[in-house]
Amino acid sequence: MSDTESPRQPVDGAEAEARDVARAEAVPPSAMSGAPITAALIAANAGIFAAQVYLSGKPTYALSVPAGILRWLGANDSLYTIADSRLETLVTSCFLHGSILHLAFNLFALWQVGPIVERAVGPARFFTLYLAAGIAGSASSAIWGRFFGQTLSVGASGAVCGLIGAAIVLGLRTEGRKSELAWGMARWLGLLLLIGLLKYLRGDIVQVDNAAHVGGALGGVIVANAWRRGATYSARTQRAIVAACVALIVGSGVVVYVRDRTDPLLFLDTERRMKAAIDAMRDGRCDDARTAMQRAIAMDPQSSSIRALDDEIARECQNNSEHQRKPASR
Repeated sequence: MSDTESPRQPVDGAEAEARDVARAEAVPPSAMSGAPITAALIAANAGIFAAQVYLSGKPTYALSVPAGILRWLGANDSLYTIADSRLETLVTSCFLHGSILHLAFNLFALWQVGPIVERAVGPARFFTLYLAAGIAGSASSAIWGRFFGQTLSVGASGAVCGLIGAAIVLGLRTEGRKSELAWGMARWLGLLLLIGLLKYLRGDIVQVDNAAHVGGALGGVIVANAWRRGATYSARTQRAIVAACVALIVGSGVVVYVRDRTDPLLFLDTERRMKAAIDAMRDGRCDDARTAMQRAIAMDPQSSSIRALDDEIARECQNNSEHQRKPASR
């Protein structure tokens, strides 16, 4: 199932897939040979973390990056991701990390798992798998946080779990239930999920987002099952897919940058958005007041006090509008 071959359809797709998986496993897992996207992702994550620490202004933040800085850089905060439709953070959060230890663990896992999967499926499929699993993990985290308590999620672990899930599928499809690859990857995934469960025992020490892990793993399984056995991409198609993946990452970062600098309501809680709406109404800026109230409602749709203020502002703005249209008496 390699992307590196010329376009053709093998006579036996299952045989071709098994051959590619066997070839991938034959190279030591730590070797980066034949895994350029894995190497690039490791370098990108390390470089972005260095930029995080530099932009924070304090080298000690490498041990623990404050939540405010992570939000500003594009973290996946469940409240704002859903309420403000910050879909770009589903991508950018996959490249941010909360500490040097967090980064080291994720990059070690990527270094171990990434080359095996990339050599088996090729760079184009690998890159799309990585991003799709990362986005699935981020979305799962945001949805879980929306219903079960606000979460701030960063890290590559959702994407890595997706790689593990895909590797399990590849192992089972080519070697059956006794696949060493599948069992080895299942142990990796089990370890990650077990670490996540420790959060519920010692949440003061362990901060792991198991919703992202499960979502990423399921995303990887779904993507891998969608691959057609023996199908290949031309070199031109591979380049186009890789370029599209890079464009998605860069574009998401640009959106974060622009919104950070142009959205006056960004990262304001409901009370501050309500206050902004009241101030705008008093200044006669009814459009701004309505916008602020809609953004407050999106954060807490069930709040009766927010709805009441929204109705009050709507009436006041309506009265002002009618007063302005009323002709002056002579």
